[in-house]
Amino acid sequence: MVRLILVPSRQASHGPTQCQKDVCPMPWALDLTPSGQIGRTADGGGRRSHTAGMSTVETAMPRAPRAPGARVVIGTAAVAAGVAIVLVGVALPWLTLQHGQEVVNGVLGDGAYLATAAIGAGALWTAYLLSGRPGPLRALAAGAAFLIVYWTVFDVERIVTTVTDDPLAGAMGAPLMGPGPLVAAVGGVVLLGATFSVPALAGGMRRTQWMRVLLAAALLAAGAVHLQQAPEHLEVSTVLGLGFLAAAVTQLGLGAAVLVRGHWLLYAAIVADCALFFLLYAYAVVHGLPFPSHGDAGIQVGAGEPVTLSGVLSKLGEAVAILVALPLALRGR
Repeated sequence: MVRLILVPSRQASHGPTQCQKDVCPMPWALDLTPSGQIGRTADGGGRRSHTAGMSTVETAMPRAPRAPGARVVIGTAAVAAGVAIVLVGVALPWLTLQHGQEVVNGVLGDGAYLATAAIGAGALWTAYLLSGRPGPLRALAAGAAFLIVYWTVFDVERIVTTVTDDPLAGAMGAPLMGPGPLVAAVGGVVLLGATFSVPALAGGMRRTQWMRVLLAAALLAAGAVHLQQAPEHLEVSTVLGLGFLAAAVTQLGLGAAVLVRGHWLLYAAIVADCALFFLLYAYAVVHGLPFPSHGDAGIQVGAGEPVTLSGVLSKLGEAVAILVALPLALRGR
């Protein structure tokens, strides 16, 4: 902070001001006093500053924005690397059957849910940095990373047990575990470690932030179910499978976006998306769609598709998303 004090000039009592080498000092020249104040002097000779009873002007220098520290940059890069490794692990083979003739990747199993958890962890980390680094968001990101590690280790153990205990393994060609679950587990470990690299700065969150977290969880859950079901429905009908992919992509994208930023247009898009797929499912159950049945076991309610557990879970997530997003959209207009 610079403090400016204006001091009136004092004319010399005898004769004109002396000049040295044809250079005369300005009668209103500024002189820095020992106290850090800037005063005006009458001549260029000895330093003399006299404080007058004039107003003092204080000017606050603008503070330059702080650049992100090395820990934030490294931690964010590690989070991005962990998410990418998990997604690569999901896409890699998880199981090979019949002497390598059939390859099963993670999307057909639990990989869809692991990919959703990784996307959610990345979105939570982004929201954590943009909202002042509140502790609950970092804890949620770490929880999603821990879930990835636990789930992949459980899948590895289950695959190994299934392969070794299968009495027909020799006749059918011994199933072999692919690198997918191990790569996904490594990505989860990297992601988990990265979430603890940047300390929190705030202790809590506002009510609206918690509402957005709940909204994102509902959307991510519904999108994960649609992503897991998409390959199976693609085998039945290309149009039906693409519809499931569209539901997965839009709901996962909206779920990640609402964690980072809240806006009434985004809330309105969430209501429209979830209402569309909810109504399509209701019509498919009551009347049926012009596609072959995929043969899933469930409860027959109408003339169309049976009600399955995966269907109930996805519609429950969409219903919760509508109930949360609709008031936020109406309030923000």
